Amino acid sequence: SPMMLLQYPLFAANVRILCDKDFRSSRGASSLGTAFVNIRKTYSLEGLLGVYRGSHLYLLHQAMRDMLKMIAERGLRFWERREAAITDYQQQSTKDAEVELSKTQYRTRMVTKYLIDALCYPLLLASTRMIIMHDDPSSTWQHMCSWRKEEGALSLFGGVCASLVCNALDEVMDWVLGWCIDYCAKDSDMEIADRILLKASGSSVVSIFTSPVSYVGVIQRCQSSLPRLPDPESVPEMVKTLPWRGCVYQFFLYGGIMAINVRLIQMKMQLRDQDY
Repeated sequence: SPMMLLQYPLFAANVRILCDKDFRSSRGASSLGTAFVNIRKTYSLEGLLGVYRGSHLYLLHQAMRDMLKMIAERGLRFWERREAAITDYQQQSTKDAEVELSKTQYRTRMVTKYLIDALCYPLLLASTRMIIMHDDPSSTWQHMCSWRKEEGALSLFGGVCASLVCNALDEVMDWVLGWCIDYCAKDSDMEIADRILLKASGSSVVSIFTSPVSYVGVIQRCQSSLPRLPDPESVPEMVKTLPWRGCVYQFFLYGGIMAINVRLIQMKMQLRDQDY
């Protein structure tokens, strides 16, 4: 997609800064400017293929994950209709039974979603490692077989816990953000487009709070005792070297953009009220 073409070089640059042994000394100083410098350096050394190295596996991971979720969603809908029909047939469609069925369906959806994320995770791990193994002629399949043989099948799921926790935190943050916007705008005539704009701006701000967990997941994804990959390190050591300064800069940048958007929407609503 067009957004992937724009976002992937930044993702790959962050992976190189966080995990590549040649850039490890600059991990704590990582920022948006550092990422662009890294992209420019990679382009000068490896060309466009280097900038998008591993993108085919990244796309394959997303496509497989979304396809499995779509299939699971259809299966769950069929199961929900069947359960509802059985409940109606047995004349047990009380309020308590409906609430309990709704809770069961929600838990089933969440478990299924994260199981699919975990099942597709080895592809994400391979795409991330390919970014820093840029001068290795072996194929991805050969690498994955080698990793499984040398370190066991569980090595293909390194960092999966941090990745799942990050996804869960992102969903919680998005839900809280959406609730706050809807709550603050419930007594006003704010347009839907303005709400979407605020949610997009707010999502950029709240993503900064989950980015340290995402960074830990990326680093754990690449760590291995095998050559050409970064050596394993403890979580406290990783946390100390995370790009905290870059997170602070991004917070003020995205927070300032959100504040400007809020002010512009307020002015728009005030001018509209004056016209009426």
